[in-house]
Amino acid sequence: MEWAEGTGKTLEEAQQDALQQLGASADEVQFEVLQRPGALGSIFGRAEFRVRAILEDRLEQQEEPGEPVAIEEPPAEAEPQEVPHRDLAETARELLQQMVDLMGVEGTVQIAECTDEEVRLNVEGDDMGLLIGRHGATLDAVQLVIAIVANRRVDAGARVIVDAEDYRARHQAMIESRAHKLAEEAKETGKEVVVPDLKAYERRLMHMALKSDPEVETYSEGEGNDRVLVISPIV
Repeated sequence: MEWAEGTGKTLEEAQQDALQQLGASADEVQFEVLQRPGALGSIFGRAEFRVRAILEDRLEQQEEPGEPVAIEEPPAEAEPQEVPHRDLAETARELLQQMVDLMGVEGTVQIAECTDEEVRLNVEGDDMGLLIGRHGATLDAVQLVIAIVANRRVDAGARVIVDAEDYRARHQAMIESRAHKLAEEAKETGKEVVVPDLKAYERRLMHMALKSDPEVETYSEGEGNDRVLVISPIV
């Protein structure tokens, strides 16, 4: 089975683009619409259709005249496994790919994980610095936009996490390592350690990293940008 993907400002243009690549006519293929212009495309001044044209190979069988033809039953297909939030994941992936392209970033969006609680997307490419931004600020902003728009387009919503070259995983490991070092400092000095300038999810990561340490406890205090994490030794 052969296939090609085409793009265009209209659905017809996208279909013709795919047909030209295959060298086939419309009655020889089946079309699958991969992307439609949406709100995100309009915001950034770009809206296009993307389709996949699938050409089915025709197998011709020559039989002896009068010889009966044996008809084989097709093998039973396995029951497809239900993937939580599949529609949300596909919608978010398409939106994020549009945004990545419009930013001029050479990257491909992959669905990394779908669970009952969240959808994780990861952008893979050579240079993700522009997408990540300083201290992950751009990545956080992109994640917020994708989560809002994607969740508006599906019936069942969930948390959407956007990552780039596993930046968040590396950052999480760094935060957890820092938490353990500061906990050791608190235990050695017998004094509380105050950790400022953390984002909300970074404070949560530190809380979780030290949750199983019986020699320290953690809590947050303050409001807004002045909110801090406190690591207190248990004496």
